[in-house]
Amino acid sequence: MGKEQQIAIWMNMMMSAVRRRYGLSRAEFVPITFRYGLIAFLIEQYELLHYYDNDYVVDDIVKYIEEQGGDLHGISGAS
Repeated sequence: MGKEQQIAIWMNMMMSAVRRRYGLSRAEFVPITFRYGLIAFLIEQYELLHYYDNDYVVDDIVKYIEEQGGDLHGISGAS
């Protein structure tokens, strides 16, 4: 498996973990992904973050979204 494929699988796992934590559907989460540049963020941070457990990475993603002015708690379907 190539590195690009490993990164893609890891990114999918992390974004799915965020969706699960906040009870978001794919349709609710896709605009968030683009609005806050989560794909670019995860690619840039892969070398550091892939060593950490999923909860830590999800916390880091949420922190990044909040630093960009976002709030997952206010989204429909979020817990």
